[in-house]
Amino acid sequence: MGRKLVGEAFVFAGEEELPFRYKPVSGSVTSVRSRWRSDLPEAVRYEEGKDYTVDYGTGTIRRTPESRIADARLHPMYGVQAFNHNEYSDFSNASYTVYVDYESETAPAETTVATSDIERSGFLDRVVRKLQAGEEAVYVVYGDSISTGGEASEESLAYFGRFAEALRSLYPQGRLRIVNKAIGGEDTGGGISRVDADVVALLPDLVSIGYGMNDQNVHEDGSHTTSLEQFDRNLRGMIEAIRSAGDTDIVLVTPCEPNPDWQHTSGQTPLYADVIRHLGREYRIGVADAHAEWTAELAAGKTPASLLLNNINHPNDYGHLIYSESFFKMLL
Repeated sequence: MGRKLVGEAFVFAGEEELPFRYKPVSGSVTSVRSRWRSDLPEAVRYEEGKDYTVDYGTGTIRRTPESRIADARLHPMYGVQAFNHNEYSDFSNASYTVYVDYESETAPAETTVATSDIERSGFLDRVVRKLQAGEEAVYVVYGDSISTGGEASEESLAYFGRFAEALRSLYPQGRLRIVNKAIGGEDTGGGISRVDADVVALLPDLVSIGYGMNDQNVHEDGSHTTSLEQFDRNLRGMIEAIRSAGDTDIVLVTPCEPNPDWQHTSGQTPLYADVIRHLGREYRIGVADAHAEWTAELAAGKTPASLLLNNINHPNDYGHLIYSESFFKMLL
């Protein structure tokens, strides 16, 4: 019996074969639907052999010519390079994305953490103390549109919602309250300008800081929204402002990769992620390395379209799951 994988996302173009993240078990049931949550009445459930076929030998899946699954070749931006999304009335992948459940014997064990893992890591000392004592702990989510929950179908499926639910399940005697102070379209320049008012003033027990996606954007003159040096300074300023006010737990979040065909993709996201990793080591704070998890998905054959619901830079529900797994691995 293999591990059950739930909600892996795919966007199919024509009848091309796409690889599963992990090889499915031959003869097992593979289910495909239009929404992450299988209990939603509006979710369309597709039929194997009619709407899609699975090659269990090669570990691939494809839509059939007669499939009810939307063909991404009909997307107005399909095959367009260096696209400007503002030129399109609809640039989303929402109508083309499906979610797949299957079993795999090659998938690693599901990433789970125990209270001993969290306490040994030392990254969440304050929030754990409060939850263990049966008190309310405040978790401030800070960052750009990805941290607002951008493109997650509901808050509980956004990366911070998944992470919060894991903490609640480990420490049910306490209460964890999420306060989301992220702003769509913001870079670290905006983050440093309001950190005192929107984070420090709340006296949070836990803060996750997720920037880099907008900072890495490249413009027509070749400049980035934020240079690597300024990115470093801005994040340092946020960390030090929060630390100066108390012993708040801080987790830095690296960004995913944007669509490489988007006109503002610089190709330098790994360098911005490296800055975040370095600051985590220097300040001895947690780093949820979503970028590392994301690039592993791409290396395994996942397409950008299958991970980005807005087709630009916002994860779909499966993409937010990838983000949340980076939080759990930080604690192991």
